[in-house]
Amino acid sequence: MDSNITKQLKDLFSKLEDKMLGPAILAMRSLVDAYPHLMYAEEFENIENNYKLMLGYMSQGFIDPQRENIYNDILTRLYRFASNFRMSYMEQNVPFFTEMSHKSANRNFSNENIKQELENFVADVAMLSLETEPGKTVKSKELYRRHNDFMQALFCHITVSKQWGEHDADFIKQLLLSPTIDTVDAQLIVSALTIAVMNNFDANKFDVLLETYLTTNDEKIRQKALIGWVFALPSTFNVFSNQKYKISEILKDVNISNELIELQKQIIFCLNTQQDADKIQRDIMPELIKNNNLNITRFGITEKEDDPMADVFDPGASDRAMEKMEESFKKMMNMQKAGSDIYFGGFSQMKRFPFFYKVANWFYPFFLEHPDISNTVGNLKDTPLLVNILNNGPFCDSDKYSFTLAVSSVISRLPENMKEMINTPEALGQVVSSEEQRQPTYVRRMILQDMYRFFRLFSQHGQLVNPFDTERYTFIANNVFIDTKIKETIPDLCYFMIKHKNKEALKNLLAKYDDINNARLQLVKSVYLLNFEKAPNKAVKCLENIKDHECDNKRVLSLLARAYFECGKYERSAQCYEALHAQEPNNSTISLNYCVALSKAENYEKATNLLYKLDIEHPNSIPVTRVLAWNLMGLGKYEQAEKAYNRLLKSEEAETGDRLNAGYCQWLKGDIKAAVTLLKDFVKANGTEKKPCNILSELRNDHDFLTSHGISETDIMLMADLTYYEG
Repeated sequence: MDSNITKQLKDLFSKLEDKMLGPAILAMRSLVDAYPHLMYAEEFENIENNYKLMLGYMSQGFIDPQRENIYNDILTRLYRFASNFRMSYMEQNVPFFTEMSHKSANRNFSNENIKQELENFVADVAMLSLETEPGKTVKSKELYRRHNDFMQALFCHITVSKQWGEHDADFIKQLLLSPTIDTVDAQLIVSALTIAVMNNFDANKFDVLLETYLTTNDEKIRQKALIGWVFALPSTFNVFSNQKYKISEILKDVNISNELIELQKQIIFCLNTQQDADKIQRDIMPELIKNNNLNITRFGITEKEDDPMADVFDPGASDRAMEKMEESFKKMMNMQKAGSDIYFGGFSQMKRFPFFYKVANWFYPFFLEHPDISNTVGNLKDTPLLVNILNNGPFCDSDKYSFTLAVSSVISRLPENMKEMINTPEALGQVVSSEEQRQPTYVRRMILQDMYRFFRLFSQHGQLVNPFDTERYTFIANNVFIDTKIKETIPDLCYFMIKHKNKEALKNLLAKYDDINNARLQLVKSVYLLNFEKAPNKAVKCLENIKDHECDNKRVLSLLARAYFECGKYERSAQCYEALHAQEPNNSTISLNYCVALSKAENYEKATNLLYKLDIEHPNSIPVTRVLAWNLMGLGKYEQAEKAYNRLLKSEEAETGDRLNAGYCQWLKGDIKAAVTLLKDFVKANGTEKKPCNILSELRNDHDFLTSHGISETDIMLMADLTYYEG
């Protein structure tokens, strides 16, 4: 879109959302004058005149009890006109909408014609059962081809349709709920409505999606409608108070609130798809490929011949290989059970078939009679594989089409034993029971996967509003949900976001639901501030407020101890760890953290006494040895500290920082040469050619510790130079 008109439209709709009717009319007038070919302006002139009349009555001092209603009515009319103007512009200037407009042109899409076409199709399909072969097959293909042409065009027509009136909305709503039309057609219409309302909000289309969600008994239609109205939510409902009221009313039903929370979580799983695909490609697929029994070559697929000497030289090798492959497969299946989209990585490569050139095909429910795969199905009629895919395969509809098309292109080149395997009921491996497939959660997951593929892989997806974009996917942060029952579930939802490391979602939720009187929410906020914002001082404020009310809360104390520590308030941190240690004296992690805080607070003696106890209880613990060595050095017991550092440096768990601290120990002990050697080792291990380690900076980080043990500023400068220049 032209950047100038894009900016003007954005400014116009911003004024409408703020209910600034006068400035919005002026902005609309500017656009109408600049682009007179886009819209017939009679309706806009009526709006202008009505508003001038309203201003005139007010200027004369008339008191009109209906003034607010009239103002809102004019505002709504202007919004509808502006939306139609925007769609007209997109039809002429945005390739996606231009193509949709062309593909739906010269068709009769009157309500009567749509109803007749959809109902006649169902009747004609039923009549096919009376036909005999071979005429039945020919008639069936022609029937489905003709109907598909109509549905493809209808999808495009709805996508670029202007603002609907209530009559049109009621008609489509009744059609979607009618038992006389096919569920595949109804689902496709819902998908078209979703794309339409997301890209150009229409209150009446939105109502169709909302009412369909609340009314239909078809779970697939219901879940598509749910995702549709959620993805279509505008940033503000200032212009659409009626829709806002409807949503607030339905959210009194706790089941609907829970379903929305589940949907929000499932969207996060979609966003993690690429990360999951990378994990499968990196950690799982190599094992599966390494241990399979097939050779894939440019001439086809063949079985590897067993090596008769393998078990002689390495007894049990084949069993271990099988175990590794099974373990990798189980990892992948466990990811799927947890909600991951494990098939995206593979199927994303299968969206280049001409089938996916048609937008509607990305949203079509899978059915064998689809004209664009009917020839493929014919090629595979001797195998039950497609029936298994349709009935039991754990794939979304888009992937089922991909799989069908891909299999048809390679099946003739498969070895005979693999063809036999495909003919078995176990061919698909992991299957989904009919009962599970009917569950709302499963249905919704498959729909989301279809949509995610479209908005990631469709060639023109960049021209559309994307529900998976950063500023849109946290739909629960929409203002419409703020004062509803949804807010009671926000702490749990935030914990979910923390688990999945989604900083943006957490930020959006906390910005809208920040309640200082909600202890659980403040606890979540403190985790966010510590882990994502790296703002321990702000976290301390949140936690101190909670601590006053829940002083025995271990989680609060633990986070507060950490926050104090990161703020450099080591004595307060030690006090928190002391309270935790008193509650759980046998918890070695708490004990060790307590010792670290004590050592930072320079209470070396108290820390060392506890560390000796820990060292006896955990004699091989390197972390305990590391903290003990520092505290012994803090107490001036350099010989004992040296022994501890020698033990550390011989360990496989040694860290680069251990060499620095061991160098301090030798320095304080008076062995300068040994200190320089260790510091050189630290510099070498802790730097690169492009970014060498700055030893002076490291020494100054520990300035207070060193000076408290008799090292002067001059000594520090000299040691830094010795580390660099001493041979």
